[in-house]
Amino acid sequence: MAGTRAAAAVTVALAAMTASAAPSWQECATCHAEAVDQYRLSGMGRSISKLADGHPVGPYGHGFSGTAFRTSASSGSLVQEIERGGLRAKYTIDYVIGSGNAAFGYLVRVGDALFQSPITYYTERDQWGMAPGMEQEANPDFNRPATSECLWCHAGRPAHTPDTVNRYGDPALEAEAISCDRCHGSSEAHLADPSAATIFNPASASPRERDSVCEQCHLGGTIRVLHPGRTFGSFQPGALLEDFWTVFVGVPRTEGGQDRFQVVSHVEQLNLSRCAVESGDALWCGTCHNPHEMPAEPKAYFSTRCLQCHQGGLPPDHATRSGDCISCHMPRRQSHDSGHSAFTDHRISRYPLPEVDPDLPDELRPWKPAPSTLRVRNLGIANVLYGQQRGSEEMLRRGLGQLRSVAGSFGNDPSVLDALGTAMVLTGSPRSALQRLRQAVSAGPVGALQFNSLAAAWWALGDANRAEAALQEAIRREPTLESSYRLLARVYHDLGQQSKVTATWRKLLEKRPRLLQARQAAREADSP
Repeated sequence: MAGTRAAAAVTVALAAMTASAAPSWQECATCHAEAVDQYRLSGMGRSISKLADGHPVGPYGHGFSGTAFRTSASSGSLVQEIERGGLRAKYTIDYVIGSGNAAFGYLVRVGDALFQSPITYYTERDQWGMAPGMEQEANPDFNRPATSECLWCHAGRPAHTPDTVNRYGDPALEAEAISCDRCHGSSEAHLADPSAATIFNPASASPRERDSVCEQCHLGGTIRVLHPGRTFGSFQPGALLEDFWTVFVGVPRTEGGQDRFQVVSHVEQLNLSRCAVESGDALWCGTCHNPHEMPAEPKAYFSTRCLQCHQGGLPPDHATRSGDCISCHMPRRQSHDSGHSAFTDHRISRYPLPEVDPDLPDELRPWKPAPSTLRVRNLGIANVLYGQQRGSEEMLRRGLGQLRSVAGSFGNDPSVLDALGTAMVLTGSPRSALQRLRQAVSAGPVGALQFNSLAAAWWALGDANRAEAALQEAIRREPTLESSYRLLARVYHDLGQQSKVTATWRKLLEKRPRLLQARQAAREADSP
């Protein structure tokens, strides 16, 4: 049954892409038709798409929040409806995100901003559910921003507007799905002079250049910190990933052979395996995975890959499983961040490991060190971001100390200044924070989130006028981002200015008229 659903998912996704194949695929297919055709069957080749006929539809109820959803097809489009507390809204889906091997997620466009649908279709289980991370959401809605960090791992070339959270050009994606250049680099020189010397081939590159190509999407870690002046679109094949951003993972990431299993931790898992440790740099993702070759029988295909190294065959006492190495040594596991999906465990364990989910890490380390001048900077920012996520004052203070120690070298670095200010506000030093946050805004470029941080510092100091001005600037920069309106409404509420609370929610509804929580808040604000 699972194989049938997966095949159906492939059919749906390919049908969606047929009418608008990415230009780079068309160029590459001129000489590499078979490789391109096979690649388009892969998960990367189906990572995001427009809609297609035959997509799953139906109702779903989220008991935790009392929200009802319904997905239906209408005039060749996919429509999702949401209902809660007597309020209803309807959205037309703009992009289906994900290959369908495990699940389909959904994106909607509001103005020039992209937001994620709160529900997901889990193909393996053939059922609807909440999007990962929204299972315990009390007021789910179409308000989770689709950030550039997310889309750079699901789309070939997102047209992200610099210094914004989720604003994009028109079209939002210059290439749907992962385009050939993401692994092979620009094709311009190769088209002018078709030879092996004019295109990047990960298989023949140095180990770090080779691995960096895979790690740009398959190494999520705990926190990723961009280097100054870099974006997630800056990385190009042939470069080293650690020259663009630092991936931080937990210390220790493992205890007794265990790790915190997550969707994009394939690289971490593989590096824990005895196979990888004993091979030196020989074993890499491409040893087993070829995105230009989609096997009809995956278990047999990958078991053959195992036997390429284990040519001596199995020991006499080894159980025979019809040549199936994968089911025992690379079982599928439920990850903590995948909603209702299971993924292949790449640790290649000799014996089955117990199903445990270790605690979140309380210390971070870089996967690969950044250039020496950036190491303390990046670790400090990572600790502040992660401490903010976890509500850990210990991590916030740790990051604060690290950033203070290098602040003189990064006096005009908006990321350092914003992290310093944020940590100071959250650890009870708003006056010191204010200086840093004002410097961050002056240093620029910055976006709405930095003005939100500045407003929090002003408000902590009791200056409502300046807090209001900062939040109004944040709203001007990103008029569809709910968080700025919410902070502003809280300021007015604490001041007892109920009419301004109502006006704030109504201003949001001018840009997001379908948001249920904003409509509910405006309705409650109007009530005597």
